[in-house]
Amino acid sequence: MHGLILVQLQKFAQQTLGPEEWRRALSKSGLDRTTFSAGLVYEDRQALELIVLAAETLNVPVDEVVEMFGRFISTELLRLYHRVIKPQWRTLDIIENTETFIHSAVRVGNPGAVPPVLDAIRLSENELQLLYSSDRKLCKLAIGIIKGLADHFHEVIEIYKDSCMLHGDPFCTFRLVRNLAKQDTKKLDVRNTIQFGLDSPLTVQGDPSSWEGGTNKTLADKTLAERSKGEPTRWDSYLSPAIIESDFASIGPYRVLGQHGEGGMGCVFRAIDTRNEQTVAIKVLHPKVSKEATSKKRFLRELLALQQIRSPHVVEVRDVGEVGQLPYLVMEFLRGTNLQMYRERFQSLPAHEILRIAIETVDGLSAVHRCGLIHRDIKPENLWVESSTLNVKIIDFGLAHAVSDEMRLTRTGTFIGTPSFMAPEQASGGSIDPRADFFSLGCVLYDLSTGQRPFDRPNILSTLSALANHTPENPHVLWPDCPVGFSELIMQMLEKAPENRPQDCQEISEKLKQIMDRLST
Repeated sequence: MHGLILVQLQKFAQQTLGPEEWRRALSKSGLDRTTFSAGLVYEDRQALELIVLAAETLNVPVDEVVEMFGRFISTELLRLYHRVIKPQWRTLDIIENTETFIHSAVRVGNPGAVPPVLDAIRLSENELQLLYSSDRKLCKLAIGIIKGLADHFHEVIEIYKDSCMLHGDPFCTFRLVRNLAKQDTKKLDVRNTIQFGLDSPLTVQGDPSSWEGGTNKTLADKTLAERSKGEPTRWDSYLSPAIIESDFASIGPYRVLGQHGEGGMGCVFRAIDTRNEQTVAIKVLHPKVSKEATSKKRFLRELLALQQIRSPHVVEVRDVGEVGQLPYLVMEFLRGTNLQMYRERFQSLPAHEILRIAIETVDGLSAVHRCGLIHRDIKPENLWVESSTLNVKIIDFGLAHAVSDEMRLTRTGTFIGTPSFMAPEQASGGSIDPRADFFSLGCVLYDLSTGQRPFDRPNILSTLSALANHTPENPHVLWPDCPVGFSELIMQMLEKAPENRPQDCQEISEKLKQIMDRLST
């Protein structure tokens, strides 16, 4: 194994786990006595030991760590071999020329190194057939590198697997397709103001801890959650047998690698779609909750709502179905963190970054509203910031409500939503429309700008009272760097009466872009 790989493995583990935790893991395993040089060749066993140690420390499957490492090393490979990479090349171009330029350079510079054989056939500008062959069978590393390159160039590359050495085939064949319809939107250049480090592999969307507790669930849900948590669930009795022996289970064509976590309302699993080797998140409703009509109805509403929405700023639903009589939802696997944690890492954000977040969130809300839906729970925890692109996505549609739906889930003594981000008409159990989401987003933007939640109080009753009666201080007063026009827009979104708020997403989006343009000049 080329020493460069082992050096980068160490760097990957340090950044993923933190230097101290990785040093402790190395010391405990006895692997801290070896140092590696990028100019030498080492036994494959030594690389495997580092990968297994990282997987055990992270508590994730080995093949998942291999793919994560592939994503990590992709940008380093671009840096090392920039002299042979043409400036106009993008993901498919680099893959097409890897064998000719990069692997040949590796073999000449270090005869003992044995890189894999890559045979690429360019089918069209946006499609490539790739054959991978290596005794090491590290096709997961190749997939990770491809995904990392796509992240770097802000491209969407779909990977379709035709054969795989891990399944007994003599080589792996992949079809790579560049999806121009899903290309990432251009991000503002914030590198000079913020240092981003959001690649924590254990942070994924759909954390089941957000399904229970707090103030955003009904009393009935809390009882169900407490009952369910008290009795460990034998999920393997509901899911299908594993496709590969080391897996946890399977759901249709999905290899379930393991549980991300379990809450009272259900469980989120990390899985791989065997049809294209993409990692996905699968949310399965808890068996006990699925027997409760209201909870199951709310979960099914999430399935139906998300299937209708198409936006780069809303979590993408890949599939829905039922396993063991339990409904499940297959979503794209998002790496990064929610907006609440994102904000906490940097204490404060510059105005242009807050405006970017606002514009992308409104774009997502526009897609939601076009489908005749209201999210009803816009808050920092339900806005996701992706690690590779900083793309903002709206997640968690468990409380989504059809505008034409007359059934109310709010009833005497209970309410659904998060009080400190809830529109007054929603908190009082009245009729709501899309403008309720604008109030919630106004609360989020107020919090991002000032560091204060405008209506947050020590308890629910005082919070509800503040929603009905309190007018918060203008954000510009609390944060002088806040553009005046942005401050005024936030205050308009926080108006008690829906008719005094902006009336649609287009109105908000146009104002935000005008403010952004003035800020840039």
